[in-house]
Order: sequence, then C-alpha cells, then structure tokens
Amino acid sequence: MTHGFVLDEKNRKMSKSMGNVLGPLEVINNFGADILRLWVVSSDYSQDMTIGPSILKQSSDLYRRIRNTFRFLLGNLDGFTEKEKLDLDSLPELERWVLHRLWSIDKRIRESCKSYDFNGLFMELHNFCSVDLSAFYFDVRKDSLYCDKLNSDRRRAVRTVLDELFNHLAKWLAPFICFTAEEVWLSRYPSEKNSIHLEQFPEIPDDWRNDGIEAKWNIIKSLRRCVTAALEQERAMKNLGSSLQAHPVVKAPKDIVNACEGIDIAEVCITSKISVIEGKPEKNHFIHEEFPEISVCVETASGEKCARCWKVLPEVGKNHGLEVCSRCYDVIM
Repeated sequence: MTHGFVLDEKNRKMSKSMGNVLGPLEVINNFGADILRLWVVSSDYSQDMTIGPSILKQSSDLYRRIRNTFRFLLGNLDGFTEKEKLDLDSLPELERWVLHRLWSIDKRIRESCKSYDFNGLFMELHNFCSVDLSAFYFDVRKDSLYCDKLNSDRRRAVRTVLDELFNHLAKWLAPFICFTAEEVWLSRYPSEKNSIHLEQFPEIPDDWRNDGIEAKWNIIKSLRRCVTAALEQERAMKNLGSSLQAHPVVKAPKDIVNACEGIDIAEVCITSKISVIEGKPEKNHFIHEEFPEISVCVETASGEKCARCWKVLPEVGKNHGLEVCSRCYDVIM
C-alpha cells in the first residue's frame, strides 16, 4: 500500500518557511489521538491528502456522532442481562431489519479489510451510526425505551438489538478509534484483565439476513421521509409544534399501503395517529420532490395530550381521571 503527500488545506506542500507545517503531536495535543486516527481512516490515501484546522474540525464532528451513538447505547443498556434477551423469531420486523443491516455491514467490513479500503469502510460505519441509527432507529424506538413497561416484549426486543449493536460497533471501530473503543468497552465490562483489543470481530449468523424485510423497510422509510418533510413544513409555517400533535393523512400507491400492513406507522413517523390510504396523490397536499406518488395532508390529532408520553389520544383523561393514555396508565399503576 502506498499513499500520496500530506498537504495543507490549500493543497500546498508543507514547508517550515511557509509556516504551514502541522505535526501529528500538535494534532494529538489539540484534538486527541482518535481524531488524528479518524482523519487518516476517512482520507483517500491513494491520492494526496489535505489536513488543517477546518478538516480536523470535520473529523471531530464525525467522532462526536459516533461517540453519541455509544452514549445512547450505554445509557439504554443499563442493567441489561442475558435473561432479558429475545430470540430472532420473537423480534419485531424493525429489529430484524437492524440485524440484517449488521449482517450486510459485516460483509463490507471483511471485504474492506482485505482490500485496505478503510476510507469506504469507515464512511459506511459512520453513515450507519448517523443515518440508520440516530436519525431513524433510535428516534423511533425512544418512545418504547422510555415509556413501555420495563419487562414488555417490545422493550426487551429493542434492548436485545441495542446489545448486539454495542458489541458489534465497539469491535468494528476498535482498530480506528482505539482509545474511545476501550473506554466504552470498559464502561460496560469493567475489569483490569479486560480489553476490547483482545476481542475478535464478531461472527454474524446467516439467518440475520433478510432481503425481504430490507426491501419492505426501504419503502416504509421513504414514506417516513415524506411525512417528516410535511411535518417540517407545517412547523415552519407555525401550524404545528410537536409531531405528536399531528394526524397525517397519506395517499400512496397500493405497494406502499401493503408495506404498512401490520406496522405501527404512527410510531415510525412519531405522530399520535396516521392514515395511509391507497390512492393518487392530492395536488393541493404536500408532495415530496423525490416521491411524487405520495401526498401528505397534516391534520390535527384528536384528543388530549398524555402527560407521560405526550401523545395526543382520545383516551387520555378517561383512565380514572388521570391525564395519561391507556398504555401509560398500565405502566404507572
């Protein structure tokens, strides 16, 4: 493996006379060793590489997103034990979609390590953390983690998958952000004899692969993007506060409606209610430019706001006079 020259941010050769030399120790002292390692692994070292304050700031932003992913995982895995785990067949579709993503990423990681394509490998892991997890899966499942009964099957399923995510991400990222990986590993498995760097990459079972669920949830995620964009437009127009105040009415083709069957789409879109109806898009409703076959009309959810989960539902206030929904009433009582 060979690499190009290291240049400054203006693509100039580093020179003492020009005063544009940036040494590794200076970067480590100002940003930390893991930021320097992230810059290396996220650079296309088959060509000349540039480095400077603004580029290192971008590396810091990438690092922060990954660190925040671990913070979420560690916070929500507190007290988790093997007895809480559910088997694959007991997991909801969304959790099985996450496990399928782990299966597909594992294939890419092993191929990238063999071919020394670390730039593509790291960007895959970063996008998985920021897009698939933080912006989607964590966002959807926060309600279950915070509001469901502690021993409910859905919450156990989420924590089962969070456990797998933690163990896989920590081991996959250990060669690149070695100090952070060690820190998060020992935070969960404290021991003087323990170290993430004594671990091997995990072996992922082939039954985690599910191309059908991946295709289905790609459709559902597209629908969610349309609904989220419509909600953002309503918020910008000061017609809406929280997304939980909304009841979107969606017109979509039959294949999209069929994909939503058996799925709590309101939970996926983080609304109190949603209606997905087969039909042609309404021209006077919101239409996402990438998905012209879908239209969204944002209506106001009927009912009162639950004081615990904040969903707006007709049942709130009807549980012995408490201002909570039926689910929250069952949990607190």
